[in-house]
Amino acid sequence: MAIQSFEIDINGTIETIEFEDDMPFGKFESIIMKTANVADDNNLLDNVQKYRKEIMLNSLKKAPFPITIDGLNEVGYKVITEIGNKVLEAYPLGEYLNQMMSPFNDSLPQKK
Repeated sequence: MAIQSFEIDINGTIETIEFEDDMPFGKFESIIMKTANVADDNNLLDNVQKYRKEIMLNSLKKAPFPITIDGLNEVGYKVITEIGNKVLEAYPLGEYLNQMMSPFNDSLPQKK
């Protein structure tokens, strides 16, 4: 686990954002359980939005705004999207879900 940092322009001021590029297994599993309910495919977009917020709330270490739901919600859309895209590079949801499903998929009989 390492702290990564990058700079971003927020309202004409260059600010530093710091985030942890990995988190404890139990914390990450808790986020997945809370946000990745694939059984209800009507809520997949909602689940992805929750995942993005949870990852940012749990990985951001330094930001020029409060690292809370309200703090994230107050940041401009373009800025928070840029921050989220950078942070989420370290936590690709699709990759993790594929890894989690691999043991199940490997045990299924192969179609010929």
